[in-house]
Amino acid sequence: MDYRIIAIYDADFSVLGEITYALGKLTQTRSCALCDISHGLNPLGKRAWRVYRDLHTDIEWLHRNDIATAQLKALPIGLPCVVMSTNEGKLIPLLSKEDLDACHGEVAIFDQKLSARLEQTNASCGVARAS
Repeated sequence: MDYRIIAIYDADFSVLGEITYALGKLTQTRSCALCDISHGLNPLGKRAWRVYRDLHTDIEWLHRNDIATAQLKALPIGLPCVVMSTNEGKLIPLLSKEDLDACHGEVAIFDQKLSARLEQTNASCGVARAS
């Protein structure tokens, strides 16, 4: 594969992080569109997302505390987001917070948007996708 797809949550991966996010979500003081797509209020993840994740092993799902601060600062767009990391270390934005918000928490819409953006990005950048 000539690149990696990285989906990055605007949330921390820890028990405290999960509790804090859930409370913030319930009180409408926190939101993460990628969390809505993958988990909603289910700490184990939505069934549709678990199936999708298992079928699309080329996507790496990371929380913001899984990434070094310098790497977070190097992201070309804000969190949550989906980026392409090339072998040369270039980060190419695929889906922004606004794109993820437009999925309305639906895995199928996420898949459509990501597939379309990958096709568009591959055509414009000449990046080869492994089959």
